Amino acid sequence: MTPASGLKRRWFGNSFVNVVGGVGSAAVSLLLPAIVAKYLGADEFSLWSLALQIIIYVNLLGLGLQLATARAVSYAGDAGADAALRSAMIARAARSIGNRAAIVAVLLIAALVAACPLLFPSVPRASVAEFRLVLALFGLVGLAQILSQPDMGVFQGLHRYAMFVSAKMSTQILGVLLVWLGVRERQSIVTLAVLMAAGMTLLWPLLRFEMLRAVVWGRQIASTVVDKACRSELLQYCGSFSVMSVSMLVINTAGILIVGRMDFQMTGAYAIAMTAATVPVGFLGAALSPLLTAASAMYAKQETRVRLPRLTTVTTIIIAVGLNLFLVGVELLYPQIIRLWVGERFVTTAGPLLVTLVAAGCLRTVAAPYSLMLLATGLHRRALYTAVLEGAVNLVASIVLGVRYGAIGVAFGSLIGSFVGVAGCMAFNTARTPEITPHPVKFSLGAVALPIAIFVPLHLYLLHLYV
Repeated sequence: MTPASGLKRRWFGNSFVNVVGGVGSAAVSLLLPAIVAKYLGADEFSLWSLALQIIIYVNLLGLGLQLATARAVSYAGDAGADAALRSAMIARAARSIGNRAAIVAVLLIAALVAACPLLFPSVPRASVAEFRLVLALFGLVGLAQILSQPDMGVFQGLHRYAMFVSAKMSTQILGVLLVWLGVRERQSIVTLAVLMAAGMTLLWPLLRFEMLRAVVWGRQIASTVVDKACRSELLQYCGSFSVMSVSMLVINTAGILIVGRMDFQMTGAYAIAMTAATVPVGFLGAALSPLLTAASAMYAKQETRVRLPRLTTVTTIIIAVGLNLFLVGVELLYPQIIRLWVGERFVTTAGPLLVTLVAAGCLRTVAAPYSLMLLATGLHRRALYTAVLEGAVNLVASIVLGVRYGAIGVAFGSLIGSFVGVAGCMAFNTARTPEITPHPVKFSLGAVALPIAIFVPLHLYLLHLYV
């Protein structure tokens, strides 16, 4: 077997596992609101959705530690006899970072719980106590996810995706199952939050157990002295990656926080639309995720590095066409999708939001293969400015349009931000990464602009007919 065929085999194998995990995560993301939205009242569901999104911001303290650890462990695999020692040192340094991030997360959650009435004055006073409890309980889930990132990164770097994907999927399913049982028993929103936290916080101890059981050098990690140079190297990668993470999080989830502050009653509808927009994007991300370690291995060797441009171009074209076809399906079927998913009452409120946010997500995700290549090769620092620009434009446009037009204005702010992000990527980033895009104009026009341009007339026609 040639090195190239071995990399392809590994990528497709890991992609299959990640797709299975992505299906599970997508099912969880879709089932949870379907269960809760039909049971809770409008205000309670808005409260639940808002608390979930706030905790996603707390997860920023994870600093992209999973990807940083995966990349470092993947490189360490080429260290020969010292691979186990080097990998254990990386894992120990990553855990050290994760532990400190968890302490900061606890303090941040406590501050959010205390200040939530000031941050979201439109939340009814009678619901503030419940909001605080639900926020604290969801915070435990976020804390477990931060602490789990180093171990997930180790399994990803070792190309043992089944280990962390199965653990993550099983705890998510358990959390949703417990919530479903709580709904059947007509429990309160706080009890539902307790049940979800009880299931999903098991991720951290489960991964730690798997690390001890399945990794030969797993027991060495705890006794390994923290290498400050290794920790500093991981933090450097995390630092630049965190800039992109903050921008992407502002792009993907700031909308619901803006709606929660400006128009609390529309928070539930916006959350449903946002979930529908992010689930397929997350599923696609799961399928592409193994590209990170595969491309890292290709970039490490001169004989395989030359294949990266073609891999980036072909993957981008496939993704662009697939996302446009998906958007066409949403434009045709969104009323039926919402009706079957969360009920008739959300069709008129969430429908236009859903189409707009799905369009924004699809447009942004066209550049996902290129972004993953940047992360795999360590060239992501060259793309920080456009990520910040997109996040800033998204935030400003969402606030300005939200004040004028409400929730739909916030959604269009996200669409404007997506356009700026993709345009910035083509105009500025591709010319600065000759290792990936040696012909930036050809890549931008042929792999990105052309597939989008072909589908634009169809999208406009369907929007005129059905939306």
